[in-house]
Amino acid sequence: MNARKLFYLFIAAAILISCQNKKEYAIEGAVPNADFEGSRVYLQQMTDDAMITTDTAVVKNGRFSFSGAADTVRLRFILLDESVDARQETRIPVLLERGKLKVTFDSVVTVKGTKINEAYTDFRLQQRNLGKKIREVVERYNRAQASGTLTESMDAEINESYDSINNQMSDLNFNFIKENIGNELGKYSFMVSSAMFEPEQQKEILALADEDFKARENIQRVVKRLENLEKVAIGQQFADFTLTNPEGKEVSLSDYAGKGKYLLIDFWAAWCGPCRQEMPNVAAAYKKYKSKGFEVIGVSFDRDHGDWIGGIKELQMTWPQLSDLKYWESPVVDLYAITGIPHTVLLDKEGVIIEKNLRGESLDAKLAELMP
Repeated sequence: MNARKLFYLFIAAAILISCQNKKEYAIEGAVPNADFEGSRVYLQQMTDDAMITTDTAVVKNGRFSFSGAADTVRLRFILLDESVDARQETRIPVLLERGKLKVTFDSVVTVKGTKINEAYTDFRLQQRNLGKKIREVVERYNRAQASGTLTESMDAEINESYDSINNQMSDLNFNFIKENIGNELGKYSFMVSSAMFEPEQQKEILALADEDFKARENIQRVVKRLENLEKVAIGQQFADFTLTNPEGKEVSLSDYAGKGKYLLIDFWAAWCGPCRQEMPNVAAAYKKYKSKGFEVIGVSFDRDHGDWIGGIKELQMTWPQLSDLKYWESPVVDLYAITGIPHTVLLDKEGVIIEKNLRGESLDAKLAELMP
Protein backbone atom coordinates (compact mmCIF):
# COMPACT_ATOMS: atom_id res chain seq x y z
CA MET A 1 0.00 0.00 0.00
CA ASN A 2 1.51 3.31 -1.03
CA ALA A 3 1.94 6.35 1.20
CA ARG A 4 -0.96 8.27 -0.37
CA LYS A 5 -3.45 5.47 0.43
CA LEU A 6 -2.13 5.24 4.00
CA PHE A 7 -2.58 8.98 4.35
CA TYR A 8 -6.22 8.85 3.22
CA LEU A 9 -6.96 5.87 5.46
CA PHE A 10 -5.55 7.83 8.41
CA ILE A 11 -7.70 10.85 7.54
CA ALA A 12 -10.83 8.67 7.19
CA ALA A 13 -10.16 7.00 10.55
CA ALA A 14 -9.67 10.38 12.20
CA ILE A 15 -12.96 11.65 10.77
CA LEU A 16 -14.77 8.49 11.95
CA ILE A 17 -13.39 8.85 15.47
CA SER A 18 -14.29 12.54 15.48
CA CYS A 19 -17.87 11.77 14.43
CA GLN A 20 -18.16 9.10 17.11
CA ASN A 21 -16.90 11.51 19.78
CA LYS A 22 -19.43 14.12 18.70
CA LYS A 23 -22.19 11.58 19.38
CA GLU A 24 -21.23 11.30 23.03
CA TYR A 25 -22.00 13.32 26.13
CA ALA A 26 -19.60 13.91 28.99
CA ILE A 27 -20.46 15.34 32.41
CA GLU A 28 -17.74 16.74 34.62
CA GLY A 29 -19.10 17.34 38.09
CA ALA A 30 -17.72 19.30 41.03
CA VAL A 31 -18.84 19.10 44.67
CA PRO A 32 -16.88 21.60 46.80
CA ASN A 33 -18.62 20.39 49.99
CA ALA A 34 -16.05 18.01 51.50
CA ASP A 35 -18.75 16.10 53.38
CA PHE A 36 -19.69 14.42 50.08
CA GLU A 37 -16.22 12.97 49.51
CA GLY A 38 -16.53 9.26 48.75
CA SER A 39 -20.33 9.42 48.44
CA ARG A 40 -22.30 8.22 45.44
CA VAL A 41 -23.79 10.34 42.67
CA TYR A 42 -26.73 9.02 40.66
CA LEU A 43 -27.81 9.65 37.08
CA GLN A 44 -31.56 9.04 36.99
CA GLN A 45 -34.38 8.82 34.48
CA MET A 46 -37.90 9.99 35.33
CA THR A 47 -40.79 7.68 34.43
CA ASP A 48 -44.52 8.01 35.12
CA ASP A 49 -44.12 5.87 38.22
CA ALA A 50 -40.65 6.47 39.67
CA MET A 51 -37.08 7.68 39.23
CA ILE A 52 -34.83 4.96 37.79
CA THR A 53 -31.05 5.04 38.26
CA THR A 54 -29.25 4.60 34.93
CA ASP A 55 -25.65 5.21 36.08
CA THR A 56 -23.65 5.90 39.23
CA ALA A 57 -20.39 7.64 40.08
CA VAL A 58 -18.39 8.41 43.23
CA VAL A 59 -17.14 11.78 44.43
CA LYS A 60 -13.32 11.68 44.45
CA ASN A 61 -11.27 14.76 45.27
CA GLY A 62 -14.45 16.79 45.01
CA ARG A 63 -15.23 15.57 41.49
CA PHE A 64 -17.28 12.98 39.61
CA SER A 65 -18.04 12.20 35.97
CA PHE A 66 -20.50 10.50 33.65
CA SER A 67 -20.27 9.77 29.93
CA GLY A 68 -22.16 7.86 27.29
CA ALA A 69 -23.80 7.83 23.89
CA ALA A 70 -25.87 10.83 22.87
CA ASP A 71 -27.71 9.68 19.76
CA THR A 72 -30.80 11.51 21.05
CA VAL A 73 -31.31 14.31 23.55
CA ARG A 74 -32.59 12.93 26.85
CA LEU A 75 -33.72 14.39 30.16
CA ARG A 76 -31.88 13.03 33.17
CA PHE A 77 -31.42 14.03 36.81
CA ILE A 78 -28.13 14.17 38.69
CA LEU A 79 -28.62 13.35 42.34
CA LEU A 80 -26.16 13.54 45.24
CA ASP A 81 -26.61 11.39 48.33
CA GLU A 82 -29.35 13.31 50.16
CA SER A 83 -28.41 11.81 53.53
CA VAL A 84 -24.98 13.49 53.61
CA ASP A 85 -26.00 17.12 54.14
CA ALA A 86 -29.63 18.27 54.19
CA ARG A 87 -28.57 21.88 53.61
CA GLN A 88 -27.02 21.09 50.23
CA GLU A 89 -29.12 21.26 47.06
CA THR A 90 -28.69 17.72 45.79
CA ARG A 91 -30.77 17.33 42.63
CA ILE A 92 -30.65 18.95 39.20
CA PRO A 93 -32.29 18.10 35.84
CA VAL A 94 -30.02 18.19 32.79
CA LEU A 95 -30.38 17.55 29.10
CA LEU A 96 -27.96 14.88 27.95
CA GLU A 97 -26.87 16.04 24.52
CA ARG A 98 -23.72 15.89 22.46
CA GLY A 99 -20.92 17.78 24.12
CA LYS A 100 -19.44 18.37 27.55
CA LEU A 101 -21.38 19.60 30.56
CA LYS A 102 -19.86 21.07 33.69
CA VAL A 103 -22.09 20.66 36.74
CA THR A 104 -21.20 22.33 40.03
CA PHE A 105 -23.06 21.51 43.25
CA ASP A 106 -22.17 24.63 45.23
CA SER A 107 -24.51 26.87 47.23
CA VAL A 108 -26.29 27.13 43.88
CA VAL A 109 -26.20 24.26 41.37
CA THR A 110 -25.04 25.41 37.94
CA VAL A 111 -24.85 23.60 34.61
CA LYS A 112 -22.67 24.92 31.80
CA GLY A 113 -21.65 23.64 28.39
CA THR A 114 -24.71 23.70 26.14
CA LYS A 115 -27.14 26.48 25.26
CA ILE A 116 -30.30 24.88 26.65
CA ASN A 117 -28.72 23.74 29.93
CA GLU A 118 -27.21 27.18 30.48
CA ALA A 119 -30.57 28.84 29.76
CA TYR A 120 -32.18 26.58 32.36
CA THR A 121 -29.49 27.52 34.89
CA ASP A 122 -30.16 31.23 34.29
CA PHE A 123 -33.89 30.55 34.69
CA ARG A 124 -33.35 28.75 38.02
CA LEU A 125 -31.13 31.56 39.33
CA GLN A 126 -33.86 34.09 38.56
CA GLN A 127 -36.39 31.82 40.29
CA ARG A 128 -34.10 31.64 43.30
CA ASN A 129 -33.77 35.42 43.54
CA LEU A 130 -37.52 35.96 43.31
CA GLY A 131 -38.11 33.19 45.86
CA LYS A 132 -35.75 34.96 48.25
CA LYS A 133 -37.69 38.21 47.82
CA ILE A 134 -40.97 36.43 48.52
CA ARG A 135 -39.56 34.92 51.73
CA GLU A 136 -38.36 38.35 52.86
CA VAL A 137 -41.83 39.83 52.32
CA VAL A 138 -43.48 36.98 54.24
CA GLU A 139 -40.95 37.27 57.09
CA ARG A 140 -41.59 41.01 57.31
CA TYR A 141 -45.32 40.37 57.58
CA ASN A 142 -44.84 37.69 60.26
CA ARG A 143 -42.53 39.92 62.33
CA ALA A 144 -44.95 42.84 62.19
CA GLN A 145 -47.91 40.63 63.09
CA ALA A 146 -46.04 38.98 65.97
CA SER A 147 -44.92 42.32 67.41
CA GLY A 148 -48.32 43.96 67.00
CA THR A 149 -46.94 46.65 64.69
CA LEU A 150 -48.85 45.56 61.58
CA THR A 151 -50.93 48.55 60.47
CA GLU A 152 -53.60 48.56 57.80
CA SER A 153 -51.39 50.53 55.42
CA MET A 154 -48.43 48.22 56.06
CA ASP A 155 -50.64 45.20 55.44
CA ALA A 156 -51.75 46.66 52.09
CA GLU A 157 -48.17 47.52 51.14
CA ILE A 158 -46.86 44.05 52.00
CA ASN A 159 -49.66 42.35 50.08
CA GLU A 160 -48.98 44.56 47.07
CA SER A 161 -45.28 43.65 47.20
CA TYR A 162 -46.08 39.96 47.52
CA ASP A 163 -48.48 40.05 44.56
CA SER A 164 -45.96 41.94 42.43
CA ILE A 165 -43.15 39.44 43.08
CA ASN A 166 -45.49 36.50 42.67
CA ASN A 167 -46.60 37.87 39.28
CA GLN A 168 -42.95 38.24 38.26
CA MET A 169 -42.40 34.60 39.20
CA SER A 170 -45.39 33.50 37.17
CA ASP A 171 -44.28 35.54 34.15
CA LEU A 172 -40.75 34.16 34.42
CA ASN A 173 -42.01 30.57 34.43
CA PHE A 174 -44.50 31.16 31.64
CA ASN A 175 -41.98 32.84 29.31
CA PHE A 176 -39.28 30.20 29.88
CA ILE A 177 -41.68 27.31 29.30
CA LYS A 178 -43.27 28.91 26.26
CA GLU A 179 -39.84 29.41 24.67
CA ASN A 180 -38.64 25.91 25.60
CA ILE A 181 -41.70 23.67 25.33
CA GLY A 182 -39.95 22.02 22.37
CA ASN A 183 -37.23 20.57 24.62
CA GLU A 184 -37.38 18.28 27.64
CA LEU A 185 -36.33 20.93 30.18
CA GLY A 186 -39.20 23.15 29.09
CA LYS A 187 -41.59 20.19 29.21
CA TYR A 188 -40.37 19.20 32.67
CA SER A 189 -40.81 22.79 33.90
CA PHE A 190 -44.40 22.79 32.64
CA MET A 191 -45.14 19.48 34.37
CA VAL A 192 -44.01 20.79 37.77
CA SER A 193 -45.48 24.29 37.54
CA SER A 194 -48.55 24.15 35.28
CA ALA A 195 -50.89 24.80 38.23
CA MET A 196 -49.55 28.34 38.64
CA PHE A 197 -50.81 29.38 35.21
CA GLU A 198 -54.21 30.66 34.20
CA PRO A 199 -56.19 28.28 31.94
CA GLU A 200 -55.59 30.47 28.88
CA GLN A 201 -51.85 30.36 29.52
CA GLN A 202 -51.96 26.57 29.83
CA LYS A 203 -53.82 26.37 26.53
CA GLU A 204 -51.28 28.68 24.88
CA ILE A 205 -48.37 26.49 25.98
CA LEU A 206 -50.08 23.22 25.07
CA ALA A 207 -50.88 24.58 21.61
CA LEU A 208 -47.11 24.79 21.02
CA ALA A 209 -46.35 21.31 22.40
CA ASP A 210 -45.99 18.15 20.33
CA GLU A 211 -48.61 15.40 20.39
CA ASP A 212 -46.38 12.90 22.21
CA PHE A 213 -45.99 15.32 25.11
CA LYS A 214 -49.72 16.02 25.27
CA ALA A 215 -50.38 12.26 25.32
CA ARG A 216 -48.36 11.74 28.52
CA GLU A 217 -50.47 10.65 31.46
CA ASN A 218 -49.73 13.63 33.71
CA ILE A 219 -50.28 16.12 30.88
CA GLN A 220 -53.55 14.43 29.99
CA ARG A 221 -54.71 15.39 33.49
CA VAL A 222 -54.04 19.04 32.65
CA VAL A 223 -55.85 18.65 29.31
CA LYS A 224 -58.79 16.96 31.01
CA ARG A 225 -58.97 19.69 33.63
CA LEU A 226 -59.09 22.36 30.93
CA GLU A 227 -61.92 20.47 29.24
CA ASN A 228 -63.79 20.19 32.55
CA LEU A 229 -63.17 23.87 33.25
CA GLU A 230 -65.03 24.78 30.08
CA LYS A 231 -67.94 22.58 31.17
CA VAL A 232 -68.25 24.46 34.47
CA ALA A 233 -67.45 27.94 33.13
CA ILE A 234 -69.62 30.93 33.94
CA GLY A 235 -72.74 30.65 31.80
CA GLN A 236 -72.83 26.85 31.88
CA GLN A 237 -75.37 24.66 33.66
CA PHE A 238 -74.11 23.08 36.89
CA ALA A 239 -72.43 19.65 36.73
CA ASP A 240 -74.30 17.23 38.97
CA PHE A 241 -72.74 14.87 41.51
CA THR A 242 -73.89 12.64 44.36
CA LEU A 243 -72.14 12.48 47.74
CA THR A 244 -73.05 11.58 51.32
CA ASN A 245 -74.38 13.85 54.05
CA PRO A 246 -73.19 13.59 57.69
CA GLU A 247 -75.95 11.06 58.45
CA GLY A 248 -74.73 8.75 55.68
CA LYS A 249 -77.52 9.46 53.21
CA GLU A 250 -76.70 9.96 49.53
CA VAL A 251 -77.63 13.41 48.30
CA SER A 252 -77.21 14.95 44.83
CA LEU A 253 -76.40 18.54 43.98
CA SER A 254 -79.48 18.50 41.75
CA ASP A 255 -81.61 18.10 44.89
CA TYR A 256 -80.78 21.77 45.56
CA ALA A 257 -79.59 23.33 42.29
CA GLY A 258 -82.09 24.79 39.83
CA LYS A 259 -84.91 24.73 42.39
CA GLY A 260 -85.76 28.43 42.31
CA LYS A 261 -83.06 29.66 44.72
CA TYR A 262 -79.61 31.16 44.30
CA LEU A 263 -77.18 28.46 45.45
CA LEU A 264 -73.59 28.83 46.63
CA ILE A 265 -71.54 25.61 46.36
CA ASP A 266 -68.81 26.02 48.98
CA PHE A 267 -65.86 23.61 48.57
CA TRP A 268 -63.91 23.46 51.83
CA ALA A 269 -62.21 21.17 54.40
CA ALA A 270 -61.78 21.21 58.16
CA TRP A 271 -57.98 21.08 57.74
CA CYS A 272 -57.97 24.14 55.42
CA GLY A 273 -56.89 27.32 57.26
CA PRO A 274 -58.09 29.79 54.59
CA CYS A 275 -61.44 27.97 54.53
CA ARG A 276 -61.82 28.51 58.27
CA GLN A 277 -60.94 32.19 57.88
CA GLU A 278 -63.54 32.67 55.16
CA MET A 279 -66.34 30.65 56.77
CA PRO A 280 -67.68 33.50 58.99
CA ASN A 281 -68.33 35.49 55.79
CA VAL A 282 -70.28 32.57 54.30
CA ALA A 283 -72.22 32.19 57.56
CA ALA A 284 -73.05 35.91 57.62
CA ALA A 285 -74.25 35.79 54.00
CA TYR A 286 -76.38 32.71 54.70
CA LYS A 287 -78.02 34.37 57.69
CA LYS A 288 -78.61 37.63 55.81
CA TYR A 289 -80.00 36.27 52.55
CA LYS A 290 -81.55 32.89 53.40
CA SER A 291 -85.02 34.36 53.75
CA LYS A 292 -84.64 36.09 50.36
CA GLY A 293 -84.08 32.90 48.38
CA PHE A 294 -80.44 32.03 49.04
CA GLU A 295 -79.06 28.57 49.87
CA VAL A 296 -75.59 27.19 50.56
CA ILE A 297 -74.32 23.64 50.20
CA GLY A 298 -70.94 22.68 51.60
CA VAL A 299 -68.74 20.11 49.89
CA SER A 300 -65.86 18.92 52.06
CA PHE A 301 -62.54 17.44 50.93
CA ASP A 302 -61.85 15.92 54.32
CA ARG A 303 -60.59 12.38 54.91
CA ASP A 304 -61.82 11.69 58.44
CA HIS A 305 -65.51 11.70 59.32
CA GLY A 306 -64.83 12.97 62.84
CA ASP A 307 -62.73 15.88 61.59
CA TRP A 308 -65.43 16.77 59.07
CA ILE A 309 -68.25 16.76 61.64
CA GLY A 310 -66.06 18.62 64.13
CA GLY A 311 -65.33 21.32 61.57
CA ILE A 312 -69.03 21.75 60.80
CA LYS A 313 -69.80 22.27 64.50
CA GLU A 314 -66.81 24.49 65.26
CA LEU A 315 -67.52 26.79 62.33
CA GLN A 316 -71.27 26.82 63.02
CA MET A 317 -72.19 25.75 59.50
CA THR A 318 -75.96 25.32 59.59
CA TRP A 319 -76.45 24.65 55.89
CA PRO A 320 -76.42 21.23 54.14
CA GLN A 321 -73.09 19.41 53.97
CA LEU A 322 -71.79 16.67 51.65
CA SER A 323 -68.56 14.68 51.30
CA ASP A 324 -67.12 11.38 50.11
CA LEU A 325 -64.12 11.75 52.48
CA LYS A 326 -61.72 11.11 49.61
CA TYR A 327 -59.63 14.27 50.09
CA TRP A 328 -58.17 15.42 46.73
CA GLU A 329 -59.06 12.05 45.19
CA SER A 330 -62.73 12.98 45.16
CA PRO A 331 -64.14 12.92 41.59
CA VAL A 332 -65.68 16.32 42.34
CA VAL A 333 -62.18 17.86 42.25
CA ASP A 334 -61.80 17.05 38.56
CA LEU A 335 -65.47 17.60 37.77
CA TYR A 336 -65.24 21.24 38.85
CA ALA A 337 -61.56 21.64 37.89
CA ILE A 338 -60.62 22.69 41.43
CA THR A 339 -56.97 23.47 42.18
CA GLY A 340 -57.35 24.94 45.66
CA ILE A 341 -59.83 25.66 48.44
CA PRO A 342 -61.79 27.57 49.53
CA HIS A 343 -63.51 27.50 46.15
CA THR A 344 -67.06 28.70 45.57
CA VAL A 345 -69.47 28.47 42.67
CA LEU A 346 -72.63 30.58 42.61
CA LEU A 347 -75.66 29.31 40.68
CA ASP A 348 -78.72 31.28 39.64
CA LYS A 349 -82.28 30.08 40.26
CA GLU A 350 -82.18 27.85 37.15
CA GLY A 351 -78.84 26.24 38.08
CA VAL A 352 -76.65 28.28 35.71
CA ILE A 353 -73.18 29.23 36.98
CA ILE A 354 -73.04 33.02 37.33
CA GLU A 355 -69.92 33.63 39.48
CA LYS A 356 -66.94 31.85 41.01
CA ASN A 357 -64.69 32.38 44.00
CA LEU A 358 -66.73 35.10 45.64
CA ARG A 359 -65.37 35.87 49.10
CA GLY A 360 -65.88 38.35 51.88
CA GLU A 361 -67.25 41.70 50.74
CA SER A 362 -67.48 40.58 47.11
CA LEU A 363 -69.84 37.75 48.10
CA ASP A 364 -72.10 40.11 50.04
CA ALA A 365 -72.05 42.69 47.24
CA LYS A 366 -73.09 40.12 44.63
CA LEU A 367 -75.88 38.73 46.76
CA ALA A 368 -77.10 42.27 47.52
CA GLU A 369 -77.24 42.90 43.77
CA LEU A 370 -79.23 39.71 43.16
CA MET A 371 -81.48 39.96 46.23
CA PRO A 372 -81.85 43.64 47.15
